[in-house]
Amino acid sequence: ALEGYRIGATMAEELQNMSGYLDKQSPKFPFPWQKRFFEVQLKPKPLLMYYQKAGDVAPKGTIAADKIANVTIESRRGRKTRIVISLSSTARKYYLRASTPENCQTWYDTIRQLMEMTEQKDLDGDGHNSGHKAEETKENLDAMYLVHNNLVKGLREASSILSSNKCFQRFALHMEHQSYFDLASFAPIFGNYFRAVLAFRNPNFEVHLKLDDVSSIDLERLKFDGFLDEVQKTPFVSKLTAERMETMVTAAAQKTIEKLKKYIKEAQNVKDDDVVGGLSKIVELFRCLTDE
Repeated sequence: ALEGYRIGATMAEELQNMSGYLDKQSPKFPFPWQKRFFEVQLKPKPLLMYYQKAGDVAPKGTIAADKIANVTIESRRGRKTRIVISLSSTARKYYLRASTPENCQTWYDTIRQLMEMTEQKDLDGDGHNSGHKAEETKENLDAMYLVHNNLVKGLREASSILSSNKCFQRFALHMEHQSYFDLASFAPIFGNYFRAVLAFRNPNFEVHLKLDDVSSIDLERLKFDGFLDEVQKTPFVSKLTAERMETMVTAAAQKTIEKLKKYIKEAQNVKDDDVVGGLSKIVELFRCLTDE
């Protein structure tokens, strides 16, 4: 048996007794990895439960096997230690990290077996009813807003990084820009994304500020902050699905990363370590939104 796991004599016992520590990535910005104790529950329905630590009475959360659409193993730096769980009814994904490839494979196999139990139950006639569908619709919307709110937090953090050090204004001038916020490739990219997925009264609206009130180099940043204020007050368009939203966010994040990497390369050429460090932090913010 693997260290830290209790394996019984039969498959049911193996599943019921499967437990151990995994790292779970928080869905909340800035997406830290958190150590959690996982265990399996089979009745009344198959669940993956996780606790802050072993011995806790109440779980921090659960993942129902009948809500899992897919589970995969991802390789990082040549080691297959990360599990990605995709849900069938929400935009959220669970990212888990094992200490070894062997532990990762064991948990992957366990989750697959839980999924197969649920699939067999559906074949026997115990599928979702209309009540379940209504519940899934609410969960879907909740997950979309969770991604949405964390995205806005990430964009505000990226903006604050650029305004935190005069080195970015100096580098912007080197790149023949007028303002440090011209380096914010994420602003127009995600601006277009929000205009596509949110039900603005006028999708082409602009935020207006008086130049007398602000410095010219801060103008675009403050306009973007104002735009994000409107984003947080505006609902999604009616036909937006979680899958479509996730695809669009990933594409926007990848495009942003590509543009920022070009700035990082030039900052490395001129040996501006402060700019390299700041832009690299922004890249990491957006990498959390992709499957890289």
